[in-house]
Amino acid sequence: MIKVACIGDSITCGFTLLNPRRDSYPSLLQKMLGDGYEVRNFGVLDAAARFDADTPYVRKKAYTKSLDWNPDIVLIMLGSNDTKRRNWDPEIFRRDYRKIVSSYMELPSRPRVCLIAPIKIFRVWGIPLMGLYPETMEEGVRPAIHEISADLGLQWIDLKEVFNASSYCIDGVHPQRKGTQMIAEYIFKEL
Repeated sequence: MIKVACIGDSITCGFTLLNPRRDSYPSLLQKMLGDGYEVRNFGVLDAAARFDADTPYVRKKAYTKSLDWNPDIVLIMLGSNDTKRRNWDPEIFRRDYRKIVSSYMELPSRPRVCLIAPIKIFRVWGIPLMGLYPETMEEGVRPAIHEISADLGLQWIDLKEVFNASSYCIDGVHPQRKGTQMIAEYIFKEL
């Protein structure tokens, strides 16, 4: 059995979906990969990569549980909540994101680690809902994740072009079932 850990924030855990256990991208990915894989969802609402953010991923039980599980494949999709003004600092983001990545790379299972640049953040009614800034994603977070993946020789999966319309997101950030299906299909294809 190949163990796949999906690390991330509310997009990973399926926030706003009617049935996250069935419709989150990790659940859909499990169906696509089949019986030879076990996919677990370690997504945390509002989680950020920065260790001193308003909700640091590393301070959540999901982080410890994901490390203890010793997965064979790790899919890391963090960064959306780092676009909040109070969380964003490019150097601290790079440092802390790299530390998270390294913590998985150093596991006894020596997993294949894939860095996923999140979907676009869309403005709704011209405002950044939940304080998430599209410009920071495109000019800061996405390039930083790409840089880290290149430096460490890891696979980079960029979800920027998965969908270009906010119609797949109820609030400009969180995809609904069609959107999570598109994300799962794209990641499946890249794996």
